[in-house]
Amino acid sequence: MPLDQAFRLSSVLLAATGFASLTLAIALPLWLLVLAASAFAIALLRAYCSDGLSGIIGRLRFSALTWNIFLLLAFAGFWIDLLLVSQEILPAGIHFLVLLLVNKLSNLDQRRDFLHLYAISLITLLASAALTTHIWYAPFFLIYLVIGVWTLLLYHLLQEQEERAAPGVTHQVPSSLPLPQLTARFFWTTNAMAAGAFGLTLLFFFLIPRVGVGFFQNDRGEHLRTTGFSEHVDLGVMGPVKQDPSIVMRVELPDRKAHESEREPLYLRGVAYNRYDGKSWSNSLPHRRMLTELPEGTFTVRTAGPQSPAAARPLKQDILLEPLDTTVLFGTPLPTSVKGHFLSVQSDLMGSLYLPFPLHTRSQYTVYSSAPRVTAAEKQAAALVYPDLILQHYLQVPAVNEQISELARRITSSATSIAQAVALVRNHLLTQYRYSLDVPSLESSHPLEDFLLTRKTGYCEHYATAMVVMLRTVGVPARLVTGFLATEWNEFGGYYTVRQRDAHAWVEVYFPQSGWITMDPTPPSPDAAAATWWGPANSAMDSMRLKWDRLFVHYSAHDQFTVVQGLREGGEVVRAGLSETLSALSAQGVAIAGRMVSRLTPSGVPQEAIGLLLALAAMYGAMLILRRFRSRTTVHRALSTQQQIVMRLYGNMLQCCAQRGMTKSASTTSLEFLTHIRAQWSEAGPIVDSLTQLYARVRFGHEPVTESELAGAEAQLRTLRLLRRSIPDSQQPSR
Repeated sequence: MPLDQAFRLSSVLLAATGFASLTLAIALPLWLLVLAASAFAIALLRAYCSDGLSGIIGRLRFSALTWNIFLLLAFAGFWIDLLLVSQEILPAGIHFLVLLLVNKLSNLDQRRDFLHLYAISLITLLASAALTTHIWYAPFFLIYLVIGVWTLLLYHLLQEQEERAAPGVTHQVPSSLPLPQLTARFFWTTNAMAAGAFGLTLLFFFLIPRVGVGFFQNDRGEHLRTTGFSEHVDLGVMGPVKQDPSIVMRVELPDRKAHESEREPLYLRGVAYNRYDGKSWSNSLPHRRMLTELPEGTFTVRTAGPQSPAAARPLKQDILLEPLDTTVLFGTPLPTSVKGHFLSVQSDLMGSLYLPFPLHTRSQYTVYSSAPRVTAAEKQAAALVYPDLILQHYLQVPAVNEQISELARRITSSATSIAQAVALVRNHLLTQYRYSLDVPSLESSHPLEDFLLTRKTGYCEHYATAMVVMLRTVGVPARLVTGFLATEWNEFGGYYTVRQRDAHAWVEVYFPQSGWITMDPTPPSPDAAAATWWGPANSAMDSMRLKWDRLFVHYSAHDQFTVVQGLREGGEVVRAGLSETLSALSAQGVAIAGRMVSRLTPSGVPQEAIGLLLALAAMYGAMLILRRFRSRTTVHRALSTQQQIVMRLYGNMLQCCAQRGMTKSASTTSLEFLTHIRAQWSEAGPIVDSLTQLYARVRFGHEPVTESELAGAEAQLRTLRLLRRSIPDSQQPSR
């Protein structure tokens, strides 16, 4: 392919790559997409088709005046769009940018037109980077980088070709000059340069931390709508979202092995409720307090009540949360601290975590949780003494059917301890009721009675509500908790994928010494999502999205410091390993030397004397090596840059003489060669004499050289190259 055709084609493709990334980042009007697509099609036809077809297309083009009027109309349209249509500067500016791109694609004649096109395409790529944080941006950026390297190389090659063909004329891109063809070597060399540029880009990216992501993202209508996390929750609101596969968050457990994570589901606590009015749950303790931030970025949860002595080791969770329409932060029960880039974190009196306002972008944070366990004493206790605050807020029961109270008393009648009574209520719900999402709970005036006494089918909210109410009727404090139950393990990335359909409700039961214990009375759903053949591919792609978000989108100064600290620690480990290795080798060397001394020592000669002689010999050898090294270093340091120039000039003089038939052999000294020059080439004698003296002073006398001497030596060498050699009469051939 000719260079001119390849250059035009790569320029259009460069602009197309930036425009494609922009169309995926923001929704453009249909008429604008059609206009831009037409402009790209015409530009490709002009670049790729034959000269005849390109000429026809060129004759159909509008005049420069027409396009100037088009630009004025586009600028006026920008203000109309800003003030009346979009009423936002970002979409109005994007629309105007696309119109500029269309105008420039239709007028690629002068060299400056191509430069303008490159600038516009770069702006479109940067605009898409500011509008999105999705992983699809990565291939577009890579393609743009490769095509950009190609385009710039072809641009400069054409510029050099044009300057050689017509010096002084540099304002147009040649179209009729005979240009060389692209070769395979040029192709692979250019791609190698693009790969190197991509590597440097990654290096600069990780060296320079980000200050923010998605700066120009539109925050309206971007949140994922959730249910069950407001101050009032109606019984049955979670049913409609149980079929929604939208991803809510991804949860990693760095301190837990993969096979351990796959065995059990993960409860992600959201909001707790303590009051039930027969149709909805609410929180009668809504007061929120600011958590203490110590150290920076770490917020400590001040838990009220006892600290369970049987609490498990704190569980660390790294959570990547999608933008939701709630301020709730999620974590496994019960959170003890939160670490993230938040201005502040709040907590209510039931341990729920909140942000001051909903997040508009993905957020990554870490939660440390400590799940309490029932102590052995409380497992056997037939009665427990509860604090007044617990009795006041967690034993409230609405006016329910007496049959519910009778059912609770009948189920727990055989219990010999409080813990056994709780287990009996839970087992009754697990075994005697059927899980189903087809329940019209919002239409029922008594949803709990319908579930327990009539229908006996429901989902998590019904089971959790029934357990809380029945426990309270027999005097056991309990509360309802909403959150997510994570069961989908991503084996490629090693994390849980949590979706909308994983929204769940369960129960927390209070024990005075142990604290709030998680209980789930809901049986597994028979309609759980079945595995599909494309499931592993989706898991692999989701794992790539998570790595993209962690390594690129949320890369920050803290991450940079962590990388540097890791490299430093790794260097210290390597240094310690080398030190240990050298110490071991030194000890082995001393042992070997000792054995040699014992074998070589004659009878009657002390071994210490032989060891002393060997040590003196080693020191003498080291001194000789050091002296030789210093002598070489002294010579190298004595020869300055100017002196090295003199030695190079002398070598050029010998080369010039060799071209005239007089070669200096290795056994010939510089003075002997000078005598030979005087006899065979008398005109060059004074010049060779001067250069030889200068060389001897520098090479053997190590004398400094002035700038004037260097300038004179270079002038003499130029004169020597112009001299012709006259052959003496004694050497001329006889006639």
